[in-house]
Amino acid sequence: MTPTYDDRKETYVSAAFHPENVALQGDEDEVQKIVASGPRGALALAGLTVALLLALWFAFFILVYLPRGAIG
Repeated sequence: MTPTYDDRKETYVSAAFHPENVALQGDEDEVQKIVASGPRGALALAGLTVALLLALWFAFFILVYLPRGAIG
């Protein structure tokens, strides 16, 4: 069974138990510099996703609905 805590007595069974993999190795100034830059990557991914969604919607509208014409 995989241990759920790190008692530093046994060998590591997962990379998640290594402190360098789960914690920032730096001082408070480095953390503040990272936080000050904001979530640019998340915003870029969200923007790209919305742009792709709108492009697909317009393509569907132009290629499927407009050629059919008005209903009625």
